[in-house]
Amino acid sequence: MDIENVYLIPHSSKPVNEYFNPKLLAGLYPTLFCYGRGVPEDQLRPVQITLKEHIRYLLAYNDRRFEKHHSFIFVIFNLLQRRDACFHAQLIATKPYFQSSADEILSLSSKDIETALDNNSKRIYNSESSNTLNKLLQHIKTVGGRVMGSAYSRTALRTRIHALIYNQGLPSIFLTLNPADIHSPVALYFAGVQLDLDNIQNEQLMDTYKRAEIIASHPVATAKFFHLLISNILNTMIIGGVLGPIKAYFGTVESQGRGSLHLHLLIWLDHDMKPADMKQKIQNADVREKLKAYLEDIIKEDLDEFKDKQIFENLNVPRSFDTPPRLSQDNIYAALRTIDLTGLAENINKSPVWSTPIKQQLSPS
Repeated sequence: MDIENVYLIPHSSKPVNEYFNPKLLAGLYPTLFCYGRGVPEDQLRPVQITLKEHIRYLLAYNDRRFEKHHSFIFVIFNLLQRRDACFHAQLIATKPYFQSSADEILSLSSKDIETALDNNSKRIYNSESSNTLNKLLQHIKTVGGRVMGSAYSRTALRTRIHALIYNQGLPSIFLTLNPADIHSPVALYFAGVQLDLDNIQNEQLMDTYKRAEIIASHPVATAKFFHLLISNILNTMIIGGVLGPIKAYFGTVESQGRGSLHLHLLIWLDHDMKPADMKQKIQNADVREKLKAYLEDIIKEDLDEFKDKQIFENLNVPRSFDTPPRLSQDNIYAALRTIDLTGLAENINKSPVWSTPIKQQLSPS
């Protein structure tokens, strides 16, 4: 074997330092960081950039080599999660045991903790060496409020929702926004598919499996699409006044089994009616009819009634088959509002403030 043409990576039982070590990612991914240049946390760089911001920049590369790499995103996410867990970890103890727990922590040495961790990894139990630690663990618990997806972060979100309910009352509307990314030409456009969003041709579109494959291999583009779509929907519904005056809203983002994102949203309408007041007023037939009309106006089972409605009647702008004319916001936003792969006409319900898009119903491919 020709030794000169072999690239060897040494191995060791000692873990490599992952904190502020620019050589780590350069060694892991020599094909991504050519010649070892451009790695995060390089102390020789004149302007220091945080790891998270640098990774955000790398994932936005035009050649998409970082986004499409099979393991880079997972390794980086692991590093960020562990850093958040270490840098923002806290110990919580109940008040009666606070002083004794503090004394026990001070009595421990790094050797005691190292021995306990080693015994735990080998599943060896030693009552003498573990007695102090076991007693300590009974009275304290570790939390990491800034670690995304942790139990404590979810508890913190619930606390904020409870505080908002205490301040504003019960929410009026609960909804889930679940964008169909594999059916959107805009998501494909963000993923690098060459599409003219102002003139979508049927031959440019692919079957559902191919679209799903493209979306799954471009997680950054999918997240960008989700952020753009949700931001425009919130600006339209909340600021645009589609649902009426809004005094507060609270949303959390979750991922599905296949990795796509969706948003759960609580909305507080700007009124002072308590549940008891609503129960009393609903006895009035006129109030019931008005409430029914409002709910039927904001909740639709289908959009057939909008198919034949004309939009932009007063705009003398050339229009393509599936897209609206360019608006002052952005042509991407304009396409995002109205296009889907079903080829339906655009649907817009006008509000006093903004022209408000109504999401089209997607038929299965």
